[in-house]
Amino acid sequence: MNQKELSASNPNPNPREYDDQKAEANRRAAESSRAVAEKSRENAETRRELAEQKRIVSEDSRQVAEVDRRAAEEHRRSAEELRQAARETRVAAEDLRAAAEEAKELLEEAKQAQKDG
Repeated sequence: MNQKELSASNPNPNPREYDDQKAEANRRAAESSRAVAEKSRENAETRRELAEQKRIVSEDSRQVAEVDRRAAEEHRRSAEELRQAARETRVAAEDLRAAAEEAKELLEEAKQAQKDG
């Protein structure tokens, strides 16, 4: 109610009562503002905590991915080393077969020479 309405409804308004009502209305408005501000702070803190949890999960995922990447790289190196070892073994086996063939031929020649001689 504004002052004119108060005057119309109550020809002798009590200024003290009016001031008390106004003070009470201001107190309630201030309390409401404080409650809204507190709720806003709580919501902001909740959002901050969720963001921090997401950051931690993301960092954990990144670290796991890095470990997986390192393991995959180590497996790739091991596979390459095994391929190289297999190539070297194959070459050595071919050299050994060639040497055995040559030794067999020399043995045959020596046997032939012994027969002839």
